[in-house]
Amino acid sequence: MQKFRYIFLALITTITVFAAEISFDHMTAKSDGKVITVEWRPSLEKGVRLYELERNSGNEGFRSIAELEPKGAQFTYRFIDENALMKGGNNERILGKVYSYRVKVIAFDNSISYSNIVNVSHSVSGIRRTWGMIKEMFR
Repeated sequence: MQKFRYIFLALITTITVFAAEISFDHMTAKSDGKVITVEWRPSLEKGVRLYELERNSGNEGFRSIAELEPKGAQFTYRFIDENALMKGGNNERILGKVYSYRVKVIAFDNSISYSNIVNVSHSVSGIRRTWGMIKEMFR
């Protein structure tokens, strides 16, 4: 019986050592009409093996779009999503679509946790839209 106690205690200690401890200061997503920039900063980052940035653009669910190695607490991670606003192969911009982003945190023990979800809407200013229409007339 004593042997099982030591094994159980060793197992709990191992799980505690490799489990991820993470908390986020902030997470944002912003569109400039061309790309979407996603930023987050952890205030605590222990036991994190990998970050996966995931995007949802409708009913398809979240899909991984980038993997980033942990750099330490208080480091601001930044990813520029150049593919979110494209449609098909002809590089047409998608207007008014809402994108959702979250960070999947993978620990050394392969446990998974998620950040909060942030949403961003792609919108183009009236000036940019008008200039785009003028350019289209001369193509």
